Amino acid sequence: MALYSGVVFGHDAVSTSFLHKLRILTRLRDAGFPVEVIGFTHATDYVDPDIRLVSGLSDLMRSPEFAAADVHVFEYGMWFELLNALFLIDRPSLVIDHNTTPVELINEPEVRLACAKSRHERHNLTRATYVATDGEFTRDELLAMGFAADSVSALHLPAATATPVGSSTHVSRRPGDPVRLLYIGRFVRAKGVLDLLDAVEALWADGTTDVTLTMAGSVRFPDTAVLAAIEEACAAHREDGLVTMHVDASDAEIAALYAASDVLVMPSHHEGFCVPVIEAMTSGCYVIGSDAGNIPFVMGGLGTQFPCGDTDALALAIAGYTNEITSAERDLREPVLTTTAGAFGLAEWHVRVLRHLEEYGAEQYEAGFLHLLAVVLDRGTTPGAPSWLVDAERRARTPSSRTEDDTPDRSVISVPSR
Repeated sequence: MALYSGVVFGHDAVSTSFLHKLRILTRLRDAGFPVEVIGFTHATDYVDPDIRLVSGLSDLMRSPEFAAADVHVFEYGMWFELLNALFLIDRPSLVIDHNTTPVELINEPEVRLACAKSRHERHNLTRATYVATDGEFTRDELLAMGFAADSVSALHLPAATATPVGSSTHVSRRPGDPVRLLYIGRFVRAKGVLDLLDAVEALWADGTTDVTLTMAGSVRFPDTAVLAAIEEACAAHREDGLVTMHVDASDAEIAALYAASDVLVMPSHHEGFCVPVIEAMTSGCYVIGSDAGNIPFVMGGLGTQFPCGDTDALALAIAGYTNEITSAERDLREPVLTTTAGAFGLAEWHVRVLRHLEEYGAEQYEAGFLHLLAVVLDRGTTPGAPSWLVDAERRARTPSSRTEDDTPDRSVISVPSR
C-alpha cells in the first residue's frame, strides 16, 4: 500500500486522514497480516519510519516501494505534485477528496492561486479507480460534476480530539456561570471568524455579558487580517476576559477546551466535513452552526442552524441558547434545546446525540476503509480482494475480536457494496 499527502502536519485535517489510514495499516502489519505500507509526502513534522519525504515525481519514481505498490491511496485537498502519479500507475487507486475552499472566500493571493489550481484540476480524480469524500456535501458535488455514482461515497473523518460526555474530566456548568462559547478551526475568513466576532460584540454591546468566547486554532497558515482581528478583540477584552485565544494547542489542551465549553460555534462559509462538530458533540457540547457546506449533514439536526454570513441570526441563536440555559437554571428546571429537528429536553437531546454518534464509531471507520480497499482491488486488472483483507474487515466489524491495542480512531463511513 502506498499513501500520499501533500503535507503531513499536526492539527491538519488532510494530514489526520492520512495518519489514520497509515496507523490502521501498520497496526495490521504489526499484528501479522501480510501487508506493507509506506507514506509519501512533500513535507512533515512527524518522525516516522513509515513516512518518506520525496521532492517530486522524479524522486517518487526512483522509490522501489512506489513501483511495488499494489494499491495507491491519495489525500486531496490542495493540489500537490504527487497527485500526478495517477497518470503513471496501472494499479488500483483510491483518492480521498477533502474539498477545497472556493477562491472567493480567500484573501491571501498565494492561497487563492493554489485553491484555484486545485479546483481546476479536480477533474483529474476521474483517473482514480474510486473516490471517497469526507462528507455528503463533497460527494454530491462530485456527482453533479459527472462522477459515476458507483465510484463515489462518503468516508467521514474521525474525531481526532474529544472528551466523551460523562467522562470524569468533563467540566459541568455551575449555576451562575457564563455560557462558554468555543470556536476551533483555522483563523481564516472562510471559517466565518469575523462573523462570530461581530455577533458576540453586538451581544455584549446590548448588555448580554453572561457569554464568553474562546478561540482556538493554528497560526501555521492564517489569514493575517483575521488573525489581527482576533488579537485586537483579545486586547480589547483583556480586563473583562470575554475573549481568549489559544494558538496551536496540543491534543490534550483541545480536549480540555471542549470539556470546559457549553457551545461550539461553527460559522463557516464553506466546509467539506467539519470534524469539530463531531468532537464537540462527543464532548457533550451543543452546536450552533451555519448552513454552509457539510455542516447540516454532520450536525444531524441536533443543533441550531443559521444562514451563512448572517451575523444578526448568529447573535440571535447565541442569545436564544443563553437565555434558555440561564432561565432554566434560575427556575430549577431542565433546559429545552430548540434544534433544527425540534425542541428537546436536555436529557433527550443527549440520547439523540449519542444515537447520532453511533454512526461515527471506531469500528465503522476501520471496517469501512478496509472495505473500500477491497472494492478498489476488486476493480483492478485481477479482480478479487485477498482473504486477509476480508478477514481484517471482519475483525474490525467485530470489536470483541480485537485486542485493546487494535482499537482504531473514532470515525464513520458510508460505502458501497462490492
